[in-house]
Order: sequence, then structure tokens, then C-alpha cells
Amino acid sequence: MRAFARNSVTAVLALCVVGTLLSNSPAVADGYSLDFGAETDRGKDAGTIRCRFDQACDGKLESLGLTVRVEVSRGKSLYARVRLDGDSLDCCYFAGPASSLVVDPEKPNPVPLYKGMGPRGALFIENQPVGALYLSFNFR
Repeated sequence: MRAFARNSVTAVLALCVVGTLLSNSPAVADGYSLDFGAETDRGKDAGTIRCRFDQACDGKLESLGLTVRVEVSRGKSLYARVRLDGDSLDCCYFAGPASSLVVDPEKPNPVPLYKGMGPRGALFIENQPVGALYLSFNFR
């Protein structure tokens, strides 16, 4: 009877250790989700993707012909690099015009979008406002 009780306690402890290891696995502890959307002169679209820290993650806004690429890095401070690619050659850029930017994932604000031409050396290009990109990071 004592051997059975000892084996049961050992089995329960083993299950607790395995559960703890699984809950700390990179798939759970190193992930986040991103709710994203855009409103442009073409319309509106939104989506959600699940990502891992320090790895690029893509989401599509198919009706708008846009792909959002995001990478959240965890260093001394948390930041996200966001890139936007469009099916159309004149869309879409961030202010500057820049094809990517760095945002604070803890401050969800709309990011203005522009259409026109990409950067050309020292040439100043004033692009037309076309809408906004919305990002909401959800850390697990």
C-alpha cells in the first residue's frame, strides 16, 4: 500500500513538473497577438495574427491589397518595427515617405498612411494622405 501511495505522489509531482515546463515553453511565453486594420480610400479591412517575439510576422488585408509585417523585439525596452507592402506601386507609405517605422506597442495609436512615391535619395517627395493603419498588441 505504501509503495502505491509513494508511486502516486511521484506521478503527481512528475505531472506538475511537466505542466510547469510546458507553461514556460517558448510557444506560450514568447508569443503575442496583433489586431490590425486599415482604413484607406479603397475601403476598410482588419485581421488578427499570432506571433513570436524577435521574429517577423505577416498579416494580410486582402481587400485592400496590403501586407503588414511586424517584429516585436524585447530588449531593454519593448518596441515594434512595422512594414507595410501594397499591391499598388503608389501605396502605401508612412510619413517621410518611409516603408517601415518603429512604434511603441504599448501605445496603440493610428498611424497615418500615404500614397505616392517612395524615397529617392535626398529628393523631397510630398505624398498624398490615404488613410490610417491601426495596431493593437496583446501580450500573453
